[in-house]
Amino acid sequence: MWCVSNPAQKRYVVRMMWAAFFCLVFSAAAAFGIRHGHVAGFPSYLLAALPAVPVAWTLVITGAYLNEEKDEFQRNLYIQAILGGVAATLAVVTAWGYMEDFGRAPQLRLAWVYPMFWIFVLVSYPLVWRRYR
Repeated sequence: MWCVSNPAQKRYVVRMMWAAFFCLVFSAAAAFGIRHGHVAGFPSYLLAALPAVPVAWTLVITGAYLNEEKDEFQRNLYIQAILGGVAATLAVVTAWGYMEDFGRAPQLRLAWVYPMFWIFVLVSYPLVWRRYR
Protein backbone atom coordinates (compact mmCIF):
# COMPACT_ATOMS: atom_id res chain seq x y z
CA MET A 1 0.00 0.00 0.00
CA TRP A 2 3.04 2.25 -0.34
CA CYS A 3 1.77 3.55 -3.63
CA VAL A 4 -1.98 3.87 -3.99
CA SER A 5 -2.67 1.88 -7.11
CA ASN A 6 -6.33 0.91 -7.18
CA PRO A 7 -9.70 2.49 -6.34
CA ALA A 8 -10.14 0.55 -3.07
CA GLN A 9 -6.80 1.81 -1.79
CA LYS A 10 -7.61 5.38 -2.84
CA ARG A 11 -10.93 5.28 -1.00
CA TYR A 12 -9.20 3.80 2.05
CA VAL A 13 -6.54 6.51 2.17
CA VAL A 14 -9.10 9.32 1.78
CA ARG A 15 -11.36 7.84 4.47
CA MET A 16 -8.44 7.38 6.87
CA MET A 17 -7.31 10.97 6.28
CA TRP A 18 -10.79 12.23 7.17
CA ALA A 19 -10.87 10.04 10.29
CA ALA A 20 -7.46 11.37 11.34
CA PHE A 21 -8.61 14.94 10.74
CA PHE A 22 -11.71 14.50 12.89
CA CYS A 23 -9.70 12.75 15.59
CA LEU A 24 -7.38 15.76 15.77
CA VAL A 25 -10.27 18.24 15.75
CA PHE A 26 -12.18 16.34 18.45
CA SER A 27 -9.01 15.95 20.55
CA ALA A 28 -8.31 19.68 20.34
CA ALA A 29 -11.92 20.51 21.21
CA ALA A 30 -11.87 18.16 24.21
CA ALA A 31 -8.53 19.50 25.43
CA PHE A 32 -9.62 23.11 25.08
CA GLY A 33 -13.09 22.61 26.54
CA ILE A 34 -12.01 20.57 29.54
CA ARG A 35 -8.65 22.14 30.40
CA HIS A 36 -9.98 25.67 30.28
CA GLY A 37 -12.97 24.82 32.45
CA HIS A 38 -15.66 25.45 29.86
CA VAL A 39 -17.04 21.93 30.26
CA ALA A 40 -17.36 20.08 33.56
CA GLY A 41 -19.24 17.17 35.07
CA PHE A 42 -20.85 14.47 32.96
CA PRO A 43 -20.56 16.44 29.66
CA SER A 44 -16.79 16.49 30.14
CA TYR A 45 -16.75 12.68 30.00
CA LEU A 46 -18.71 12.73 26.77
CA LEU A 47 -16.39 15.37 25.33
CA ALA A 48 -13.31 13.42 26.44
CA ALA A 49 -14.65 10.28 24.74
CA LEU A 50 -15.45 12.12 21.49
CA PRO A 51 -12.00 11.56 19.89
CA ALA A 52 -12.57 7.81 20.26
CA VAL A 53 -15.39 7.98 17.70
CA PRO A 54 -13.10 8.54 14.67
CA VAL A 55 -10.69 5.99 16.15
CA ALA A 56 -13.47 3.39 16.16
CA TRP A 57 -14.46 4.54 12.68
CA THR A 58 -10.94 3.72 11.40
CA LEU A 59 -11.54 0.11 12.38
CA VAL A 60 -14.74 0.10 10.33
CA ILE A 61 -12.89 1.79 7.45
CA THR A 62 -10.16 -0.85 7.58
CA GLY A 63 -12.75 -3.62 7.50
CA ALA A 64 -14.45 -1.95 4.53
CA TYR A 65 -11.13 -1.72 2.71
CA LEU A 66 -10.39 -5.39 3.30
CA ASN A 67 -13.86 -6.19 1.93
CA GLU A 68 -13.45 -3.90 -1.11
CA GLU A 69 -9.89 -4.94 -2.02
CA LYS A 70 -10.14 -7.36 -4.95
CA ASP A 71 -6.45 -8.28 -5.03
CA GLU A 72 -6.11 -11.18 -2.59
CA PHE A 73 -2.34 -10.74 -2.37
CA GLN A 74 -2.65 -7.06 -1.36
CA ARG A 75 -5.36 -7.95 1.14
CA ASN A 76 -3.19 -10.73 2.59
CA LEU A 77 -0.18 -8.41 2.90
CA TYR A 78 -2.23 -5.84 4.79
CA ILE A 79 -3.78 -8.42 7.10
CA GLN A 80 -0.32 -9.73 7.95
CA ALA A 81 0.91 -6.19 8.63
CA ILE A 82 -2.09 -5.58 10.89
CA LEU A 83 -1.33 -8.81 12.76
CA GLY A 84 2.28 -7.66 13.11
CA GLY A 85 1.03 -4.35 14.49
CA VAL A 86 -1.24 -6.11 16.98
CA ALA A 87 1.54 -8.48 18.09
CA ALA A 88 4.11 -5.71 18.55
CA THR A 89 1.62 -3.48 20.37
CA LEU A 90 0.60 -6.27 22.73
CA ALA A 91 4.24 -7.14 23.40
CA VAL A 92 5.26 -3.55 24.14
CA VAL A 93 2.20 -2.76 26.27
CA THR A 94 2.57 -6.00 28.25
CA ALA A 95 6.29 -5.46 28.83
CA TRP A 96 5.63 -1.85 29.86
CA GLY A 97 2.93 -3.02 32.26
CA TYR A 98 5.38 -5.35 33.95
CA MET A 99 7.95 -2.57 34.13
CA GLU A 100 5.32 -0.33 35.76
CA ASP A 101 4.48 -3.04 38.29
CA PHE A 102 7.98 -4.27 39.11
CA GLY A 103 10.46 -1.74 37.76
CA ARG A 104 8.70 1.47 38.66
CA ALA A 105 8.52 2.72 35.09
CA PRO A 106 6.27 5.75 34.50
CA GLN A 107 2.66 5.01 33.68
CA LEU A 108 1.92 4.46 29.98
CA ARG A 109 -0.69 6.91 28.76
CA LEU A 110 -3.34 4.73 27.15
CA ALA A 111 -4.18 7.31 24.50
CA TRP A 112 -0.86 6.41 22.85
CA VAL A 113 -1.62 2.69 22.42
CA TYR A 114 -3.70 3.18 19.26
CA PRO A 115 -1.14 5.39 17.48
CA MET A 116 1.53 2.89 18.57
CA PHE A 117 -0.46 0.14 16.86
CA TRP A 118 -0.57 2.03 13.54
CA ILE A 119 3.15 2.82 13.78
CA PHE A 120 3.83 -0.89 14.19
CA VAL A 121 1.54 -1.66 11.21
CA LEU A 122 3.53 0.87 9.20
CA VAL A 123 6.79 -0.80 10.22
CA SER A 124 5.40 -4.32 9.63
CA TYR A 125 4.11 -3.70 6.11
CA PRO A 126 7.49 -3.37 4.33
CA LEU A 127 8.82 -6.33 6.31
CA VAL A 128 5.90 -8.50 5.22
CA TRP A 129 6.13 -7.18 1.65
CA ARG A 130 9.86 -7.92 1.54
CA ARG A 131 9.23 -11.60 2.28
CA TYR A 132 7.56 -11.93 -1.13
CA ARG A 133 10.21 -10.10 -3.19
